[in-house]
Amino acid sequence: MTAPDPYQDEPSPSPWTRPWFIASVGFMGVVVLMLVVVLVAGDGNDDGGDQAAPSPAPSTSASRPDAGDGEGCPELEESDEVPDGPPPANWDLFRTVALPVSKEAGPAVIDGDVARCYAHSPTGALMAAVQIGTRYTLAEDWQTVMEEQTYGDAKDQLIEARSELEATAPPPAPAPGELGQIAAFDITTYSPDTAVVQLVTRFVDGSLQASTATLRWMDGDWRYEVSETSAPQKTVLSTTGFTEWGGV
Repeated sequence: MTAPDPYQDEPSPSPWTRPWFIASVGFMGVVVLMLVVVLVAGDGNDDGGDQAAPSPAPSTSASRPDAGDGEGCPELEESDEVPDGPPPANWDLFRTVALPVSKEAGPAVIDGDVARCYAHSPTGALMAAVQIGTRYTLAEDWQTVMEEQTYGDAKDQLIEARSELEATAPPPAPAPGELGQIAAFDITTYSPDTAVVQLVTRFVDGSLQASTATLRWMDGDWRYEVSETSAPQKTVLSTTGFTEWGGV
């Protein structure tokens, strides 16, 4: 008997359907893009409580002369081994979203809203998918995150459209419970040059959504693809087929 498809036919509503977001995307490619970047989002426990363990503080530089390339990053373990279980991580809240930090896989440097220096490994790509995908969506200094840590055919258009909108209509900060949290992952494909990662987000109503991130190893660090052809997120019925993993 064929196993039932865990994906529903219709994409579920995106939490990024606030008016400021809808107004900022005047072309369908960016709409699709922003649906995909709902990789993670928050349960509303701003102080983290007992749910998000504090992580050792990553190194922070006073200036970022080497940001945008891998220079200045500490040497992390390089590997092609795909994790067969949830990788160890400490979880810190970032604008209500629990994000993973690992001494082995990165990010090894966090400077302001930019978290960089990931291991050249499947686990490093996973960490980058969660961190960069969340930060370029939610960070106050999202433009720096995008300029330094993303690539792709929709990058410049999205920066321009969002900058123009936010000049007159800044987005509100996410409210507690408004967003979801990372719940599971699957590293679909991996090579030393490119990684494709699926992430499952769980929302406060218990619903689950899966999205796909493509990352490329460029200039000594992982970069996140911002593309007009990115697949939209899908509602999933369970985390079956994924590795459960999360900080909340």
